[in-house]
Amino acid sequence: MVEELIRRLTDGGVAGNTRDIRVAQAKRYWDLGVGRKLGFASFEAYLTAIPEIPAALLQDDPEFPILLLVEPRLGLKKLCGLVNLAFDGDDKTFVVYRGALPVLAWIRVQDGRRNRYRSACACRKSFGRHEIGLTALQGVCLYVQNPGLWSDLSDTDGHALDLAGSVKCDITFSAACLIVRSGRAWLDWHVDDDSNVKFGSASCRV
Repeated sequence: MVEELIRRLTDGGVAGNTRDIRVAQAKRYWDLGVGRKLGFASFEAYLTAIPEIPAALLQDDPEFPILLLVEPRLGLKKLCGLVNLAFDGDDKTFVVYRGALPVLAWIRVQDGRRNRYRSACACRKSFGRHEIGLTALQGVCLYVQNPGLWSDLSDTDGHALDLAGSVKCDITFSAACLIVRSGRAWLDWHVDDDSNVKFGSASCRV
């Protein structure tokens, strides 16, 4: 069955059902080399370590429409390198603003467009008890699976993501951000009270 689904993914014949989503996102990480670097000998072996999608996340969620597999096991720096995302820091550059470190899990995400022209600081204050800003690692995973969510900042309708769930380790009034500029994707940071019509804080349901 796994081989059949892989062929369907390769041929563009994904029907979009739950099992296909799980296989498709795992396959994306595998194709980047994540599974091999973690020591798995085959895609099938790697797939067995990927959790099933929880039933609670299977229902459509207009507030958090994107279903995302977070794969944190390689660390931030190595994952950025595999997806050719520029980042001059390391795995200690960012710390989590609130909550726990990302784990291998499925989450529901919104891409920040509803928060454009609102600073990361303002978004942190407005998030309810069931919402939290994406971390830098979660943002990179979102880029791995959905690079089309970003548009170049040089474009009129450019869109970049604030990742308010992460703070630069030595600057508490900061937020990570992921941008595309001149065709190149970058993981960076800025002060958390900056607001810009082309930036919006991405978040997930908790």
